[in-house]
Amino acid sequence: MSVWKLMLLAAATIVATAPVAAEPGGGTPPVEEIAATDDRGAFIAQIGATNRASIEQDGSEPYARIAQNGDDNRAEVRQRDGGNHYAEIGQMGDDNLAAILQRGNGANVLSLLQAGNANQVSISQSNDGTVYNAAVISQTGQANSLALVQDGQDNQASLTQNGDGNMMSATQTGDANRLAWTQDGNGLSDLQIQQSGGSTLQIQQTGAQGGGG
Repeated sequence: MSVWKLMLLAAATIVATAPVAAEPGGGTPPVEEIAATDDRGAFIAQIGATNRASIEQDGSEPYARIAQNGDDNRAEVRQRDGGNHYAEIGQMGDDNLAAILQRGNGANVLSLLQAGNANQVSISQSNDGTVYNAAVISQTGQANSLALVQDGQDNQASLTQNGDGNMMSATQTGDANRLAWTQDGNGLSDLQIQQSGGSTLQIQQTGAQGGGG
């Protein structure tokens, strides 16, 4: 089963909606964590200085969305057990940090955008090997750092970094792996890619080599 085109569409959607997703009025309450059960979604929107957001969901068909527009953004999503996990994260400026864990016996789908300043993201997706893991990640602006691990069947990832000190690594374990790796501008990392099983790889690097270490 392929979700490649659907994931690219999801990435375009989060790019379009993340800057305006937070509620008007200058900010939201300091929500620290929202838990969700089967067939339930959670949405956190934050504008303003020291944003912290965490969503933890256990069970099937959970949906998580975090939108942060403002300074010291931190976002964490943990989706475990059951199947068919979906998550979207949009962070717009400044010191963005995101950590995502998706683990279960169904599909895992992630769309993430970081735009501005010290972007850092860590992703772990794993399933029982009968469905797919899919991730579309985009980082734009200064010190971009990205680490992806996918374990299961039909792993699919599109990773894009534009600007400044880019560092990226990707590990895909299982059958039918597909990875698109794009870096543009300034520091380009050495290729840190590990794939096992049937694999397809597309790489594009434009700009100075080695700035990301």
